[in-house]
Amino acid sequence: PYWQKNGKVHYRARYVNDCCQIEIFTLLFISCVAELILLFKGFGLGFFIVLTAALILDTYAADYTKFMRHHYDNPKSKGGDHYCNKIMQKRGLSSPKCNMMNTFIHDTKKKITDVCGNQGVPFRGRLRRSKAQFQVTTCKAKGFLDKPPCDYREDASPRYI
Repeated sequence: PYWQKNGKVHYRARYVNDCCQIEIFTLLFISCVAELILLFKGFGLGFFIVLTAALILDTYAADYTKFMRHHYDNPKSKGGDHYCNKIMQKRGLSSPKCNMMNTFIHDTKKKITDVCGNQGVPFRGRLRRSKAQFQVTTCKAKGFLDKPPCDYREDASPRYI
């Protein structure tokens, strides 16, 4: 989602901030786990540690993978005038129903995730905003289509995420 403010378009990076929230959640979860570890002894302790680590890593990996599948496209895929139609279909974002809007960030994974750290600043509470602009393509559905074939228009410009 984005909105108009002072003549400039600002992009609200909800999904990038999900990555930051996952890191915070992981730290809180680990501190709770540390307390629970004190309750276990012997074999149960080792099994508990391994199981907990696997669950944390699996949760983080799944969210990160989903974010990248939905919003990462670097370098920008070829598609000409039909870029949005092609990439939305290829990524499974236009079925079983048409997604009204999606954004794709055309930069390295490292630069995108760095927004969660020192390349981002606090923004509207729990969100983060990038210090630098990224090349972003927004794909918006033309009209209100419920079912494929979906038709999208493209808006590519540098924006903060």
